[in-house]
Amino acid sequence: MKHQLIAGTFFFVFAGLAGFNSTAQNVGIGTNTPTGPLSFANLLGRKIVLWGDGNAGHYGLGVQSGLLQIYSDAPSANISLGYGRSEAFTERIRIINFGGDGMILNGRLFIRNGTSPLNTDFSGGVWLYMSDNSALLGFMGTQNNQNIGFYGGPAGWGFTYDAINSRVGIGNQNPNAPLSFPAALGKKITLYPGPTGDVGIGVSGNRLYLYGDNPNADVAFGWDNNGNFNERFAVKPNGALAVVGNTGQPGQVLVSNGAGAAASWSTIPGGYLFVAAQSANSGTVGSGSGVQDIPGLTADFTLNAPSRVLFNFRVRVSNTSCFGCGERRGFVVLRQNIVGGTTNIASTSVYMPNGEFADVASGPIVLDLQPGSYSFKLVLENSVFGSQNMIASTGGFSRLTWQIFPL
Repeated sequence: MKHQLIAGTFFFVFAGLAGFNSTAQNVGIGTNTPTGPLSFANLLGRKIVLWGDGNAGHYGLGVQSGLLQIYSDAPSANISLGYGRSEAFTERIRIINFGGDGMILNGRLFIRNGTSPLNTDFSGGVWLYMSDNSALLGFMGTQNNQNIGFYGGPAGWGFTYDAINSRVGIGNQNPNAPLSFPAALGKKITLYPGPTGDVGIGVSGNRLYLYGDNPNADVAFGWDNNGNFNERFAVKPNGALAVVGNTGQPGQVLVSNGAGAAASWSTIPGGYLFVAAQSANSGTVGSGSGVQDIPGLTADFTLNAPSRVLFNFRVRVSNTSCFGCGERRGFVVLRQNIVGGTTNIASTSVYMPNGEFADVASGPIVLDLQPGSYSFKLVLENSVFGSQNMIASTGGFSRLTWQIFPL
């Protein structure tokens, strides 16, 4: 009875205060029609003061037009959300009221499209302002059901990540490789911006660029060993080639040493991959069994060591003086000049009906030769029927090449 009396007296006194009303289980403060267990009047301003005096700052809750306020009393006082109790509190989110930092989140943040009805133009993400807060600078978030990325500037979605296929696009919203660029010419990757040029990779019409930043810069290839670069091949600024740092000597050629060792520079006698152009005058062989050298298609060289020589030739044979005269037959012959005459090394037959031309090719013709001086030439042998001539065409149609390798 004593407890009931005290409770009844407290309620009677409390209920008699101005602005307090009780309806069933709801209590109203400043309202006669409470709509919840505790209701306040429909007035803007402070609603609950948890700590503080007078008009100074408070810890509490307030309401302004279209805004629920949760506040502390000063910039140095932060606001925290979490679980437990005041004396044993576990923080999950902290709102920082002063300085450059605004929030600390202990845990991951899930951002979804919050529009209703759903509008896919407002996918999850974060808009970022310029550092002076003067305007929005860019957006990072979801582009569509496949890509996430960064949006801003004239390129729009300039950087995207295809989260379905694990591909990155730079200026390319549909990357088809782990890293893709747009179908545009110019610089693609700048590895080092120099004062007058850049070190990087670029593309022009039908060409891939690897470039240094100045006229003294090499382009080198090799392998990395714990941060130490081991050069194996380099292109010097003047166009010289370096193999394992060695550019070789004038007249040397690069020789393979097989899969077990690096290539090396080697001194090989002259004539290595030499191409002799056709001379101004064509070679003509008369009817019957005539023989005529083809001007310009000769090979003269000296070997200082036993060597293997590989010959290849191509000759265009025609007859401009008689078209429609019937078939022609003959041979293109590689001959060696020797003391007292010549000897045939290899020959290729020619057959041309009705005055047409024919391209005759042969090779490789392989000769193993001892040290000494050598002279070779190409000739025409005419064995046609009738009064027809064989003519070796001038210019780039006819050529003789040879390669020399030390044994």
